[in-house]
Amino acid sequence: MRHGILGGVLLGCVALAACAERTERTPVATAGHLSIYDAYAPASAAPDVGSLYFTVANGGTVEDTLLEIRTVEGKAELHDVVTEAGLTRMQRVPALAIPAGGAVRLEPGGYHVMLTGLSAPLEVGHAVPVALVFARSGIARFAAPVFTYSDVVQRLEAAAER
Repeated sequence: MRHGILGGVLLGCVALAACAERTERTPVATAGHLSIYDAYAPASAAPDVGSLYFTVANGGTVEDTLLEIRTVEGKAELHDVVTEAGLTRMQRVPALAIPAGGAVRLEPGGYHVMLTGLSAPLEVGHAVPVALVFARSGIARFAAPVFTYSDVVQRLEAAAER
């Protein structure tokens, strides 16, 4: 009988741990079959430029496409970091495919949102209002909190481990 009780307790602990993990992964926004997670903006290093990172997960059976990023904080453009002939640079990306049953993470050194023409630098403690426009799922709205750059990197590393 002890094994049955102990087994039940262990199973309960595993279930609680699984619930805790799901709680950490609460989306900041949803649209259709898409969920937006881990949205952050680092505090601006320059007065009129910033960046934004997040993950888009597609729980559906059809690919979707991120077409546009809207914000009241200047102009938002989707960029990627590419290396050609030994030189690394950013390039604008017109749209981003979100595969069915998959996810795309926007992060430093890869896909990210560039914010230009800011009227004031992004400051720790504030939030950036964002609207993501998708081809199939419509619009997902959320506010991305502004953290120090090192806090953003730590949060993205934690997200990558999940």
